[in-house]
Amino acid sequence: MAKQGQKLLRVGAAAHELGLHPMTVRRWIKSGRIQGVQVGRERRIPRTEIERVVGSVDGRLLILYGRVSGHGQKDDLDIQLQRLQVWAATERKGQETLVLSDIGSGLKATRRQLQRLLKLVCEDKVAEVAITYEDRLTRFGQEYLETLFACFGVTLTVLETGEEKTAEQELTDDLLALIASLSGRLYGMRSHKQQALVACAKQVMGEEES
Repeated sequence: MAKQGQKLLRVGAAAHELGLHPMTVRRWIKSGRIQGVQVGRERRIPRTEIERVVGSVDGRLLILYGRVSGHGQKDDLDIQLQRLQVWAATERKGQETLVLSDIGSGLKATRRQLQRLLKLVCEDKVAEVAITYEDRLTRFGQEYLETLFACFGVTLTVLETGEEKTAEQELTDDLLALIASLSGRLYGMRSHKQQALVACAKQVMGEEES
């Protein structure tokens, strides 16, 4: 039972102080990770609980994630990971980090290390995910991942925003990635038919843009 006069915070206010999503705070109350006090029809969190939990929140992982589409791009993958580690050493000094990487299409949601990353997020073990470019995590559905991260109080940091693209350029890139992925499944990623189809699509789209 809360001591008389102890300040009690609403879930939204507690979430703001902890840097978490209110859904995360409610889940932690339900699981017993945070002790709440019943006030009328809602639960409130004592200030002492906020102070107690801060340490465990700060102890979560910083995940550095890199991805390339094919084995021929391993040098690029090494550059991504090196860039992330240099950034972490200067901007997140002392933060416990975990480096994860995949070789596979950004359209493929079953990438092994991506699945590992998402599992850690759902276990409340991740504070921040850092990537070099926006499409390293996924080519489609970025907003779904951002919503998931927000629910668990995870910050997504993109080091390189790159050149601002028009809506037409973004659509073209997405269509080419989709054609490459689907034709790769049909013919094999390294088959002549797949490469010819992708080259043809690039030529047609290039002609339409000019």
